Amino acid sequence: MSTVKIDGYQLFCLIVLFLFGTTIFLDIGSGAKQDAWILTLISPFTGLILFTIYYHLHKRYPTLPLTEYIRKIWGKFLGSIISYFYIIYFIYIASRVLRDIEEILINSAYYKTSITVVGICMMFTLIYTVNFGFEVFARVACICFLLIGFTLLMINIMFIVTDLIHLENLKPILADGWKPIVKALPLNVTVPYGELITLSMIFPYMNKQTKILKTGMMAVLFAGIYFTLNILLLICVLGTDVLSRSSFPALKAASFIDIAGFIQRLDSFVIILVVLLGFIKITMFFFCAVIGMNTLFKIKSSALSNYLVGGMILLSSIMIAPSYQNHLDEGLKIVPYLLHIPLQIVIPFLLLLTVLIKGKIKNMMN
Repeated sequence: MSTVKIDGYQLFCLIVLFLFGTTIFLDIGSGAKQDAWILTLISPFTGLILFTIYYHLHKRYPTLPLTEYIRKIWGKFLGSIISYFYIIYFIYIASRVLRDIEEILINSAYYKTSITVVGICMMFTLIYTVNFGFEVFARVACICFLLIGFTLLMINIMFIVTDLIHLENLKPILADGWKPIVKALPLNVTVPYGELITLSMIFPYMNKQTKILKTGMMAVLFAGIYFTLNILLLICVLGTDVLSRSSFPALKAASFIDIAGFIQRLDSFVIILVVLLGFIKITMFFFCAVIGMNTLFKIKSSALSNYLVGGMILLSSIMIAPSYQNHLDEGLKIVPYLLHIPLQIVIPFLLLLTVLIKGKIKNMMN
C-alpha cells in the first residue's frame, strides 16, 4: 500500500459512493416521519465537524493510518488495544453491510437461494478486487460514480414524469416538534457520516494532501443534498406510513414506475445499484481492516491476509443475526450507541484533545 496514490477526484468519488452505500435505499431517517428531510438536511453539518476532526488528526501524522498514530498518541500498549478494536470494527461493519446486500438479493431476486451462497459469491468478488490494490479500486469507483449518478438521475426523473409525486405527503411540517428529529439524529450522523473514520486509514495515500479537506467537505455536502432530495422523493411517492413499514423503500417506490406500460419494473435497476454501492462500501471497510491488520501486526501485504479478512467478514455476515429483523434491530438500537458513537466520535475527539494538550505542554516547556 505504500506506493498507492489517489487524486482529489478519485477521493471525491470514493467518499460520495461510500456515503451513499446502502443508506439511500434503506429507511434511514424515517423515524422523523414527514420531517425526515429536515433530519437529512441537518446531519451533513455534523458530518463536516467529524470529517474536520479526522482531517486534523491526519494532518498531525500525514504518513500514518489511524491504527498507527493512535499508538503514537496514547502509547504502544493502550494504542495497540484500541487499534485492534478498530480492525474488528471495520470487519464487523463490513459484515453488516454484506448482510444488507444478502437480504436484499434473497428477498427480491433470489428467493430460493441460500444466504450463504449469495455471501460466498459476493466475497470472492470482493477478495478479487482487494487483491488488485486500492489504486485500481479507486479508478473503478470513478467509473461507477458516473454510471450510478446517471442511473439515479434517470430514476428520479421518472418519478416526476409518471406523476408519482404527492407533495401533500410532506404536511404537516414539524407536527410533533423537533423531538423526533433530535431523537433520530445520532443514528443519521453515525450512519453514514461517522463511518468516514475509514478515511483515516486512506488519507496517507493521497497525492496532494492539501486537497483533502476541501474535497472531503464538498463530497459530504454533495451527499447530504442528495440524501435530502432522495428522502423528499420517497416521502412524496410512498407516504410516511408505507415508508416506515418498508424495509427497502427505494425498491417499493421504483416498482410504482410505469410509463405507457413499456417502462416498468425498474426495481431491478435499483437492486443493481444496491449491489454496486454496497460492494464499494464493503470494499472500503475491507481495505481498512487489511491495512490495519498488516500495520499493527507487522504483516507483509499478501493475498493470504485478504482471504483471512474476507473469510471473517463472510462468516460474520451469516452469523450476525438469526433473521433480518434482528439484524435491523441490532443495527438501529444497539450498534450506534455501543460502537459508532465511541469509535467514530468519542475516541477521535479524545485523540485530538490529547494531541492539542501535548502540543501546548511542549510549547510551554520550550
